[in-house]
Amino acid sequence: MRYGIPILADRVAPRSTFADSVLLVTVRHRRILNQSVVPLEGTTWADLVRVLTDQQVDTLVCGGISPSTRESIQIREIEVIDNVTGTSEQIVDVLRRGNIHPGFGFVMEEGSDTGAQYPPSAQRPLNAERIDDPVNCLECEDRRCLRGEQCSLTTIYDGHVSEAGTHEILESALDVACEYERTLCRLAELVYFSLDMGYRRLGVAYCTDLMEPASILTGVLQRFFEVFPVCCKVGGILLDPSQVHAGPGGVSADHTVTGCNPSGQAAILNSLTTDLNVIVGLCVGADCIFTRESNAPVTTIFVKDKSLANNPIGAVYSHYYLEDI
Repeated sequence: MRYGIPILADRVAPRSTFADSVLLVTVRHRRILNQSVVPLEGTTWADLVRVLTDQQVDTLVCGGISPSTRESIQIREIEVIDNVTGTSEQIVDVLRRGNIHPGFGFVMEEGSDTGAQYPPSAQRPLNAERIDDPVNCLECEDRRCLRGEQCSLTTIYDGHVSEAGTHEILESALDVACEYERTLCRLAELVYFSLDMGYRRLGVAYCTDLMEPASILTGVLQRFFEVFPVCCKVGGILLDPSQVHAGPGGVSADHTVTGCNPSGQAAILNSLTTDLNVIVGLCVGADCIFTRESNAPVTTIFVKDKSLANNPIGAVYSHYYLEDI
């Protein structure tokens, strides 16, 4: 059996056509007869199909794959095993053992590392020195930092990254941001960054108003990670209707009001030892509490905006909204 695995940075590529190369592995009677690497010259389904047919591949092992790419490959009688994640070494080993399957790599095997704990960065001040003068980088005319030069603010912060974990995150973030060959959407950036960091367990702290996007997001992330979605109403905290201000007249006495519980979301995900937590639509303020109390690093993927179809940046480009604020 001859397998082809699209590879990006020594891992199964999250998207089958966006890869640096294709790893070719020939297996017979649970023995690796040979393996080699062929560059993938382009990013279309035709480029991938050309390599697979030229190399007489029997089975494609890949991450995500579009319906059209799958059809183009299967019509050539090449089997597809999709939604696979892992390093090249891990995939070669599982091919040798003969138990590769769709979804391989999502669930960590018993006895493996379950994730790392991170200290809350908010509890670590940069420096004890206080800034008395106003700070407004937007009004800076010199902008020495853009030339790689230090400015007066470096008396407070020396500009160097001393903590190993912070340096690693910044390196991975730059790796993703500097992908000039292609334009990644925010969701793709999240996947690539998390894979580069070696994250395995992701938490999704979502608002019930964005349940559908949270569900779709979770489905995509589950191609590559263990994912734990936790809703904002977790714990079922009932509020006194008389204390809730919801416009003229407030809320009627017989109306049940369930409060948001960002502390509970953080506590649950902390107990699951997630490597990264992703915010989906938490209200302003609730997101602050969740970020403060999360042990793992936090990033926001979707922001809730009831007026602008969850696109809050639209307000700064509209005179109507700016004047209405």
